[in-house]
Amino acid sequence: MSFHKISLLTGAILLSACGEKPLTVNNDIANEKTINTTAAVNKRINIEENVERLLEQMTLEEKISLTHASGKFHVNAIERLGIPEMWLSDGPHGVRHQIERHSWDSAGWTDDHSTYLPHLTSVAASWDIEMAHLHGSVLGAEARDRGKDIILGPGVNLARLPLYGRNFEYMGEDPFLGAKLVVPTVKAIQANDVSANAKHYALNTQELNRTGVNAKPDERTLREVYLPIFEAAVKEGGVYSLMGAYNEYYGTNANQSKHLVMDILKGEWGFDGVLLTDWNVDINTYDAAMNGLDLEMGTNVDNYDDYFLAKPLQKMIEEGKIPVSVLDDKVRRILRLQQRVGLYDDNRLKGERNTKKHQKIARKIATEGVVLLKNEVVDGKPVLPLNQKAIKNILVLGPNADKKHGTGGGSSEVKSLYEITPLAGLKAKLGDDVNIQVMRARSSVLAPIASDYVASRHWTGTAAWNISYFSDNTYKELLSESWIVDSAFNVNKLAKENQSQKKQFIKMSADIKPLKSGIHTLKVDSLGDFELKINDNVVISLKGNKDQNVELKPASFDISLTENEVYAFEINYEGNQYFTLGWDAPGNLFTDEKEYLAAATQADAVIYFGGLSHGDDRESIDRPDMKLPNSQDEIIAKLIKANPNTVVFLVAGSAVEMPWAKQANAIVWGWYGGMEAGHAFSDILFGDINPSGKMPITLPEKLEDVAAIALDDYNATESLYKEGVFIGYRWFEQQKITPLFPFGHGLSYTQFNFSDMKLSSETLHKDELLTVSITITNIGKVAGSEVVQLYLHDKEASVERPIKELKGFTKVFLEPNESKTVLITLNKRDLSFWDINTNNWLAENGEFEVMLGSSLSDIRASSVFNYVN
Repeated sequence: MSFHKISLLTGAILLSACGEKPLTVNNDIANEKTINTTAAVNKRINIEENVERLLEQMTLEEKISLTHASGKFHVNAIERLGIPEMWLSDGPHGVRHQIERHSWDSAGWTDDHSTYLPHLTSVAASWDIEMAHLHGSVLGAEARDRGKDIILGPGVNLARLPLYGRNFEYMGEDPFLGAKLVVPTVKAIQANDVSANAKHYALNTQELNRTGVNAKPDERTLREVYLPIFEAAVKEGGVYSLMGAYNEYYGTNANQSKHLVMDILKGEWGFDGVLLTDWNVDINTYDAAMNGLDLEMGTNVDNYDDYFLAKPLQKMIEEGKIPVSVLDDKVRRILRLQQRVGLYDDNRLKGERNTKKHQKIARKIATEGVVLLKNEVVDGKPVLPLNQKAIKNILVLGPNADKKHGTGGGSSEVKSLYEITPLAGLKAKLGDDVNIQVMRARSSVLAPIASDYVASRHWTGTAAWNISYFSDNTYKELLSESWIVDSAFNVNKLAKENQSQKKQFIKMSADIKPLKSGIHTLKVDSLGDFELKINDNVVISLKGNKDQNVELKPASFDISLTENEVYAFEINYEGNQYFTLGWDAPGNLFTDEKEYLAAATQADAVIYFGGLSHGDDRESIDRPDMKLPNSQDEIIAKLIKANPNTVVFLVAGSAVEMPWAKQANAIVWGWYGGMEAGHAFSDILFGDINPSGKMPITLPEKLEDVAAIALDDYNATESLYKEGVFIGYRWFEQQKITPLFPFGHGLSYTQFNFSDMKLSSETLHKDELLTVSITITNIGKVAGSEVVQLYLHDKEASVERPIKELKGFTKVFLEPNESKTVLITLNKRDLSFWDINTNNWLAENGEFEVMLGSSLSDIRASSVFNYVN
C-alpha cells in the first residue's frame, strides 16, 4: 500500500521532528517580508494617486456608469479615459461558461471550459490551509485566462440548517474553521491579478424566500458566528470585493444596511474595496447609496439606466438629496479595485486554464476532503481499504455511481473539460482485471419518473419540473411557483406548518423524452385528487382521497410513446398529502430487488454510491427534508443485510439522515469532488491515499435535532436565530444531543497517538500569546495525516458560552512510527466573546480549559490556564 505525502504550509502552526526543536522563521524570510511590505506601500501610494487622477477627470455621468452593470456580467468602459470594461464571473468552484452580454443564454463558445474544482465543503473537510490556497490559485489563474477581473467566490456563509440549498458552496458550520480557510483562498486568487469576492454578506442561511426573509440575530450572535469569516477575509485576506446577501437584515436588504455596511464593514473593519450586489436584489436608490452599496450588478428592469444606482441615483444627486461625495467614494473603490488587479497594466498576469497541473490539484483537493465515517472490522479485518489483488467481482449501485455534477447547482455550475464519475474512476483503476457489475436498484416504493427522461431544466442546469401553487381549483390565481426535482410531491411537516390553507392546489409540468418507443405503464400513488395531461390530453383522472388505513397498490395506465419525442406532461393535484407519478418504460433502467440482492451476496465487494445531487443541493431552493431521495435508505439497508462488506459512499453537500448507519460497516463521505472525483474516490477506496478528511458539519441523527427546527425558527418571513451562538456542534453539546457523527470526525487507515501536551505558560496576560504543544505519533502500519483540533472552554464566563469552541487546528503528515510536535497559538481574541455592554470583544479574567483531539468528541489531552487582563 502506497501513500502520497502531503506537503504543509508553514505559518503560525509549526512542526518539528520528535526530539528536535520546533522550526522558527529565519531572518531571510523576515527581511523578505519587510521588502515586500515596502513594495506594497509604494504600490498603494501609486494606486491612490492614479485613482484620484482619474476621478478628477470624470463627469457625473461617467461616474454613475461605473456604479452599475452595463451587461449581465460586466461594467461600463470609459474609453475617453482609457478605462476598459470590467468583467465578472461566477463561480466559487470554477469559472462559469460564457453567457450572452445581455441575457442568461449561453454565448455558444466552444473554448470556455474550465477546471471543475471540488466544492468548498470539500476544502473545509480537508482542514488544510494548503488545500484552500491551491483552490484559490486555480480559480484565480483560470479567471485571468478567461479575461475576468472579479471571480465571484469564495462563498463563506455558514451551514446553520441542513436543508439550506447552498450549503455545498460554503465552508461548513464553524466560523473559526471558515475564517482560517478563507484567508489563503482570497490571497491565492488575488495573487493572479483577479479580485476575490467573499459572499454573501451577511446571514444568508436559507434559500426559502431568500430575497424577503428578515434575519434578526442578536448582536452577540452576529459578531461571534456570522461575521468572523468576512472579517478575516477583509482584515487578513485583504479581499478586494464582497457580495451582499439577498436577505433582509432588520427590515432592510443587507446590501443597504447601515449597521452591516457603514458601521461594521467600512467603519470598524476599514474595508476599502467594493461591495456589490447579487442579481435581482430588493434595494432602493437612497438607502443603497447612503449606506454603502458600491456596485449594482443585476436588477429586473429593461434598461440598465433604470438600475437604482443609475439614472435614479444621478437624479437624486442633481436634486441635492444625495451628496456627490457619496458617489465619489463608490467610484474611488471601483477604480481602486481596477488598479489593484492591473486592469490598465500591459504586464498583467495572463493566467492559465485546463492544465495538467490544475487537474492534479483538483484531484488532490478531492482526496484530502474525503471523510471516512465508519470502518468496522469484519472477518478479522477492516472493510476498507479494498484489496485490489483479492477482488475479482465488484457490484456498483446507487444514483451517484455514474452521475456528473458540474453543470448543476446554480451560479456554481462549471462547463468542465471532463468529469470523472465514481464508476469511471473504478474502471480506470481496475482495468480488465476486475469484473464491475453495475445496477440501478429499484425499491419497493413507487419511484418517480427518473431524471434520465426529463428534458426540461431548472435555470441551475438540473432536470426538473415546474411547480405552481394556486389559490383554488380554478388554477387562475397564482400564489407562488418554484421547481421540484421529480414527479413526486409530499406536504412534509414543515410545509404544513407554513401553509395557511388546508388544501393545496398544485400544477406541475415538465418535458418528458422517452428513451425507447413502446408501451409505457404509468403508475400513480396519490392521496388527493390527481390528474395527468400529456400534450393537453387528459390521460389519468383520479378523484377522491384514498382511505389512509387501507393499503392500496398504485393505479396503472398504459400509453404508447415514441423514442426521443418530447411530450408535455402536466399534473394537477388537489389535496394536502402526497402524490407520485412513476412508470415502467421499455428497456427498464432499474433492476428488481431479487436480482440486485442476489448479485450483492455473490460479489467480492459492493459499493453503493448514494447521497444527493444538484437536484437537491442547489441555489434558490431548500430541501424539504433530510432524507435521501428515491428510497435510497431502503435499498442501502437491504444491501447491508445481503453483504456486510457493503461500502456506502455518500456524495452530498449537506447532512442526510442515515437510519441504516448502525448496521453499516463502512461509510465514506465524498462531497461533490469536482472533475477528478472518480479518481480521487478510487484512490481512497483502494488505499492509494489514506483518508484524512474531517467533517466540517455535524451529521444529526434526525432533522428535529437541529437547532433551527427544534426552536421553530425556520420559515419564509423571519429568522430570529433563537439558538444564538450555539450553531451546529455547539447546540448539540449544549442540549446533550448525540449526533450521528460529530463535527471534526474522520477516521484513517492508521492510528495516531497524542502525548506530552504542554502550555508555554500557566497564565496568559493581555496581548500575549499562549503556545500549546503536543506530540503526535503514527502508531499504525501505514503513512497518513491527522488533524489536530484545539477546542477552548471558558470555565468562569459571565455569559453562557459553548462547552467547546474550535480555536486552532493543523494537519500533520506522518510515516509509520514517526512523531512530530505540533504548536498552536492562542491570543486574547480567541478567548473573547462579544460583550453587548461595551460593544466590543471581551476576554474575562479566569480559568480556561484547552482541549486537543482528533474530533469534537475524541479529546485526547487537556490542560488549564488562567487569563489575566
